[in-house]
Amino acid sequence: MELLPLPAAGDPAAVVACFEALPAAVWGFAGPDLVVVAANFAARAVVGDLPDPVGRPAREGLPEAVGRQLLDLVGQCYSRGRVVVGEERRVPAGRNQGFATITCVPALDAGGAVSGVVAHVVDATAQVLAREQAERRHRAAREAVHDVQRALLPEALPVLPRLRLAARHVAAADERAAGGDWFDAVPLGDGRVALLVGDVVGHGPGATAAMAGLRAVALHALWSGAPVEAVAAQLDAFAARSRPARAAAVCLVELDTGTGEVRGVNRAHPPALVVSADGGTRFLARDRPGGPLGVGAPDSGAWHDRLRADDVLVLYSDGLVEREGRPLGAGLTALAEVTASALTAADGGAAPPHHAADRLCAAAVDRMGWPGHGDDVTVLVAERLPEAPAPLSVTLDCDPANLSVLRRRLADWLAVPDVDEDTAYAIQHSAGEAVTNSVEHAYARGGGEVRVTARLTDLGAAEIAVHDRGRWRTAPESPGGRGRGLALMRHFADTVDVTSSDGGTTVRLLVPITRPAHVDRVGPHVARARSGFGTVLERSANPVLTVTGPVDAHTADALRVAVHEAGRGGALPLVVDLTGVTLLSGAGVRLLYELTAALRVRLVAPGGSPAGQVLSLTGLAHAERLD
Repeated sequence: MELLPLPAAGDPAAVVACFEALPAAVWGFAGPDLVVVAANFAARAVVGDLPDPVGRPAREGLPEAVGRQLLDLVGQCYSRGRVVVGEERRVPAGRNQGFATITCVPALDAGGAVSGVVAHVVDATAQVLAREQAERRHRAAREAVHDVQRALLPEALPVLPRLRLAARHVAAADERAAGGDWFDAVPLGDGRVALLVGDVVGHGPGATAAMAGLRAVALHALWSGAPVEAVAAQLDAFAARSRPARAAAVCLVELDTGTGEVRGVNRAHPPALVVSADGGTRFLARDRPGGPLGVGAPDSGAWHDRLRADDVLVLYSDGLVEREGRPLGAGLTALAEVTASALTAADGGAAPPHHAADRLCAAAVDRMGWPGHGDDVTVLVAERLPEAPAPLSVTLDCDPANLSVLRRRLADWLAVPDVDEDTAYAIQHSAGEAVTNSVEHAYARGGGEVRVTARLTDLGAAEIAVHDRGRWRTAPESPGGRGRGLALMRHFADTVDVTSSDGGTTVRLLVPITRPAHVDRVGPHVARARSGFGTVLERSANPVLTVTGPVDAHTADALRVAVHEAGRGGALPLVVDLTGVTLLSGAGVRLLYELTAALRVRLVAPGGSPAGQVLSLTGLAHAERLD
């Protein structure tokens, strides 16, 4: 369209020229039939080659697709007599679909009655497509974070003779909080196992990388034989040198599955929970808080306890029990009630998991208010068993047809520790190959017996022994695949050892034995009402900064700025009143440690408040620097 020079001010032609030049489509409708009385150049362009719609009812003069979008909103505006807005409605755009925001304003006559409607249609296609593209990139980045986190967490848990383990990890629906939780279960031999749950401050790739570093340090220290205090010290040293890992929390427990003795360390982490078979609950070392890792916080040292047979130990991240506006103690009480109920009674709905560890793990996540978590949630449950599963012993005649009998007996034996399908297949297949070798090598002329035994080891493996009383002879390799038995056994087993003597041959296999850990990609997000974060400064010789609302990954930076400004970068002593804080997360704890170490700050919060309880847990209750 060629624009003509505007006429002089006040000339009606100037108004018409401006109307025509508007980039948005503007329509004027009059009367109950919504007759088109005005349409600017952009509006008429929508009509294309159809007859001019001006002077005709909208239902007749507008293209069908355009009319459907406009008429509904215009009709509502006319009948209700108020402005109606349709945000980003889908409209035709050539051969493609576009988007438009339609604003309808009622036109009033001299008496104030609705006489028509003016509709203003703005093309929103570019904004919608740009937002959708940004959302796709955002989802892809978020999925990448979760994929990396999932790859770094254990996919399976070891199966041990006197301990049944269960774990579940659910990534936060809020990408700003996802990526920092981790867990592990590490067999140490001699009936001992190390259990760990940790939480890194922050989110995204940085938190995931910090989590991977902490987990690697912990595993190396444990495999080196370090006691839990030394492991915690190494984690503390690593976090002090790595800012993304700084102020991380961890609960580390070493459990002797034979005696039930427990030795643990808590660093700014919620206390481990013990649930007894009768429904009794108790938190371990609840009054022994330790500060976060890497911030120079005091270390409360190791604590000791003892589990009875059938006791269940629950380790969990703070995302399970922290809720905005609720003190941490209330969350701990709720967790104790939920797990005790899950252990002593089945729900009336779907059948609960058979084993106590699985029931408690599922109940802790599903009934503690999830979905809707704004933080990662991790639960690691260890059920101490009264006795180890009885070893398996099977004696078979050397007949290939008896392999099906062996597979059934192994399947029944593996059902007790509830191993995963891949592990069960590996054990059955490697044992079957060992028996086949005995049939072909030891008893080439037929006859004889093979004895198969199986037991669980303290290092999380199934030890399978296949013993015959014959003399092994070399069997010719055939096109059918014989002669590759040892290679197949080595494919499934970590260790294959063949020992021969005049009394026969024993094939010993060690196959890692596991059950799955449930690492969920992400849970559905449920919007939660959040009280607003805010700060108010009382200026005086002894200034006080009052903080309200949540102090978490979303608001920590704003609090940092407010404290620095209120205390003039450390020039003034400052009291930070946290009484009105509704949630103090790991990001907030790290910030408060940094502030009290660098500035002249004293923290104030009642002991029973949400912030006060977290300050006690993390060793910040008496942290101040007002000198």
